[in-house]
Amino acid sequence: MMPRWNQGSTVVDRLLEQRQLDRVPADLNTAEALLESSRRHVATASGSTATDPEGALSLAYDAARKAATALLSHQGLRPTSAGGHIVIIEVLDAQFPGVPGLKSLDRLRRRRNQSGYPDPAGYDPVTEEEADEAITVADACIDSVIQLLATPELGVY
Repeated sequence: MMPRWNQGSTVVDRLLEQRQLDRVPADLNTAEALLESSRRHVATASGSTATDPEGALSLAYDAARKAATALLSHQGLRPTSAGGHIVIIEVLDAQFPGVPGLKSLDRLRRRRNQSGYPDPAGYDPVTEEEADEAITVADACIDSVIQLLATPELGVY
């Protein structure tokens, strides 16, 4: 077994203790399948920014989230239903602060939620430009995850 990734270990340990994160068998096949799904989401989103910017942004967010989940899967970690999407962001912020794409995942999550659950004060539709930016973030996230997966120091947690 490779050594565990030490950066962010305090956060990971806390989330494991709180059962917001589970240990699972580390699985590169699952990680690769999630990355492939991410790529398909980006391709689909790229073709719909003008006609369905909200759908494109949502798919771009899902692409970035799945790529991030691939990284956790490779480490033998999985968010629980109690932790949900926010745990993925918390773990990545602790382990990989400032990594391109990963650092913007929470912003995409919040914007996706805002468009899906509008503020009672008024609806703020997603623009084509926002959808294009979300796709750029998803691409950066996928690229960063691929680079991190190739890092020998990235071990099973």
